[in-house]
Amino acid sequence: MKKLATAIMVVALATPAYAQMSPNLLGGDKGRLKTDVEVKEEQARESGFKSGLSKIPDQKGKVDPWGNVRGSTPPPSQSGRSAPK
Repeated sequence: MKKLATAIMVVALATPAYAQMSPNLLGGDKGRLKTDVEVKEEQARESGFKSGLSKIPDQKGKVDPWGNVRGSTPPPSQSGRSAPK
């Protein structure tokens, strides 16, 4: 009975790991050639991706969201204390 329970646990734990393997590891469509339609669709996808990337604006620089809260003046220096030597 213990061996059966152990076997069931091993199968239950190994199944999710097996499901996460990529199709190429399991012998997917490695040797299959693409059709002309698939090649054109892939090229259209790539050109759409590249045109979308070109529409993203450049960053203007670093933005400090807390700048208005802190203020722009530095904190006052402590008077009466001398700098350590």
